[in-house]
Amino acid sequence: MQVDLDLLEKAISDIFNEMRKKGMSSIPLEADFYWNIPSEFKYDPYNEPNQLDIGQLEDDYDTLCQAQNANKLMGYNLKNISAIMRYLSDKYPS
Repeated sequence: MQVDLDLLEKAISDIFNEMRKKGMSSIPLEADFYWNIPSEFKYDPYNEPNQLDIGQLEDDYDTLCQAQNANKLMGYNLKNISAIMRYLSDKYPS
């Protein structure tokens, strides 16, 4: 399977536009820390992960802001974005 980046970009843009129509221009973080499954275990459904680590939404957002301000965003920052997007999808499902 191939993932179309244009489709992902449009879907995210459409969802954010809907949120803005509902008066949301920023989102309060009511939680900060979250459980994270290390990458080497995340996509192996045949073995239960034997370790978890902790992520922090505030750190994820700060890292994004710093990378954006320094014009140094890269693919790795998708990890930061995905943690925040996961929070948004849990907090604002509709």
